[in-house]
Amino acid sequence: MSNPLMEKMLDLPEFEVTDFKQNDNDMGFYVETKKRPTFCPVCGCYMPNLVIYKSRKQTVRDISVLGKRTALIINRHYYECRECGGRFAEPLESVGDNERITKRLRTTLALLAPYCPFTDLEREYQISDTTIRKIFMERVNALPKPYELETPKVLGIDEICLMKDDYHRKQPWAIIANGDKNTVMEILRNRSKTSVMEFLQSLKDPSKVEVATMDMWSGYRTAVNEVLPKALVVVDKFHVVKMANEQMDSARKYFYKYAPHGLKKSKSLFLMREDKLTKKAISCRDEWFEQYPKLETAYALKESFYRIYDCSTRFEAERAFREWQRQIPSDTDFNGWRLMASTVRRHRKPIFNYFDAPYTNAFVEGLNSVIRSISDEGRGYDFDILRGKVLLSAGRKIETPKTDFDHMTHWSKSVIKDYGSAFEDILGAIKRGLI
Repeated sequence: MSNPLMEKMLDLPEFEVTDFKQNDNDMGFYVETKKRPTFCPVCGCYMPNLVIYKSRKQTVRDISVLGKRTALIINRHYYECRECGGRFAEPLESVGDNERITKRLRTTLALLAPYCPFTDLEREYQISDTTIRKIFMERVNALPKPYELETPKVLGIDEICLMKDDYHRKQPWAIIANGDKNTVMEILRNRSKTSVMEFLQSLKDPSKVEVATMDMWSGYRTAVNEVLPKALVVVDKFHVVKMANEQMDSARKYFYKYAPHGLKKSKSLFLMREDKLTKKAISCRDEWFEQYPKLETAYALKESFYRIYDCSTRFEAERAFREWQRQIPSDTDFNGWRLMASTVRRHRKPIFNYFDAPYTNAFVEGLNSVIRSISDEGRGYDFDILRGKVLLSAGRKIETPKTDFDHMTHWSKSVIKDYGSAFEDILGAIKRGLI
């Protein structure tokens, strides 16, 4: 006998509720379909003569009701068509073919999976990790392809090293970003020249790219030069000044082997820019300089190298770099600085292109910590899952054409523009605990 109150709670019109059971954690609705099929899927006959030749119970997971895990226990009928002799299971509007979850639960999981660890969803809905992954990947595979995204004027290429490959080495993944809109366009499984070229060739309008920012790895530069010959290659300034910080910290580490323990804990004191230090910090720093003059020399080299980027023109910057080289002592303790100067000379053109096109990958650098946070939340995630989590975690930056009601009769050439996943929204999702 049907129960109207339970049917209203269940809110699936195709079913009538014949029984209902619950405990502290779970809720079960015993249901049957209200109507017989109106056609035979075997012969296509409309309003055929059908007879039930068997019935069996089928348990299907549904969305939670009143905070409890919910399942439908369906008394599902199997029909025989007297017109053609064909047999079939009654169709269900609320459940997909060969599925053990309702369509609305599948939709719910697809919406939650980008923000929640799979283990949490598995525990909450008592659904296997395999099913959740399958639903998630269906949504990931539906993401726009590169040729569907808007091509930026400024294209950023960076990388992250997170997972180990078969040789137990960190495998770098290439991150492609829209520098105009600060969005993540794609994450590639590797940073090989071939992979990057394939992506660049698949862009909607490759000729639109005017500037490509990247680190000093030659594979990125050659890929851009071959596919986007008109694009100006700019080495990201943060990768350049990072070398000065590394040399500064190397000098500190050399001296703290023999120095009091305080020097070991003073990393930020030497890496922070001088104008950011407090009077107390400057006093502490100067005390270390009195004990270790070479540490002061290294600090001066670091600061003067940073000041190269304060120059307003390329000519001034290149002259400042030449002057900086002359400041490096001939002492073997400063071999690292000479090696750094050699690296800058080797990549001189793309490094100093920054002063002609002052663009950076600064917003992409923070993505490394974002991906690591997602990876730590869901241990065992592979590349495909991490990629999908990042690209789906905060929606996408999309511009839709404005409606012009005065010219509704005219054909509009305006189209929806998709720029990728907004980076600031990805960070916001991390901070709010949604990922």
